[in-house]
Amino acid sequence: MQPTPNPIYKHAPQEYFPASPALDLALAIRRNDVAGIDAVFAQHPNLDPNQAGQQGVTFLFWAYSHHHVPTMQALVRHGADVNRPLHLPAEKGGTYTTHLLNIATEGPKDELLVALLDLKADPNVKDERQVPALLNAVYINNYPRMKLLLERGADIDAAESSGATAAVLLARLNNFEMVYYLLERGADWHKSDGSIALNTQEKDIGNANVLQWQLKVKHWLMAHGVKFPVPSSGAARYAAIRQRWEQTPEGHAWRVKLDALGAQPNVVGKAWTKEELAARQAMRAWMQQEGIPFPPL
Repeated sequence: MQPTPNPIYKHAPQEYFPASPALDLALAIRRNDVAGIDAVFAQHPNLDPNQAGQQGVTFLFWAYSHHHVPTMQALVRHGADVNRPLHLPAEKGGTYTTHLLNIATEGPKDELLVALLDLKADPNVKDERQVPALLNAVYINNYPRMKLLLERGADIDAAESSGATAAVLLARLNNFEMVYYLLERGADWHKSDGSIALNTQEKDIGNANVLQWQLKVKHWLMAHGVKFPVPSSGAARYAAIRQRWEQTPEGHAWRVKLDALGAQPNVVGKAWTKEELAARQAMRAWMQQEGIPFPPL
């Protein structure tokens, strides 16, 4: 989410809604005056509840910025669209597009996010960067909000533009407890070419609690058909060369050793990477002897 340079609640309503009846509505919102909101709409039945004021600020965003749940509810009752995209000023000029739910997911109060979901905000909206709200919660390490969004219908496999899902990002962030939670909820471990399994195999955190959950994830993956070891980081670059090397007696011996090691349920992290690194070094020594150049980057 792009930050607004100055929080809008600190500004006078006239800066965003300079003329009545929009100004009258903005003033009632600032007072958290539900009766006043009802009165403005009664007096001005043609007032568009989705009207965007200056700098793209809508009435709903104005109410949200004041943390006024009752006025948000009143605006929706009068036809404000909680899923209307917001086109807000960007820090470096121009505008960026987001949704109120994306903002609330990274916002200051859980009750505002709950209120928007209660008002039928779409839990699968994405911002301009194609980041779904679920990943907004992961970015700020707010896992209760991540769980709330899932409970309200967020797609567990929703991905950002790079293809990374919540489970993939959490594996990269070494949060295997939450990876396990998502797998148990049905997250697809195949996403991002199996990088959940790869991170589970290779991460070396040196923390007993992390290791406990890392092993639980490996056990879960194995129980669901994942065959360890999975191809290591950078394996694709050397795939053809390694295939040749593993046909030699030395390379074949390493392949057998690594397959047996990786297949052990409680081998992850350094216990794996130390031996894989030794195998790579042996392969590179063979490459040097055979005059085989390193593959291009």
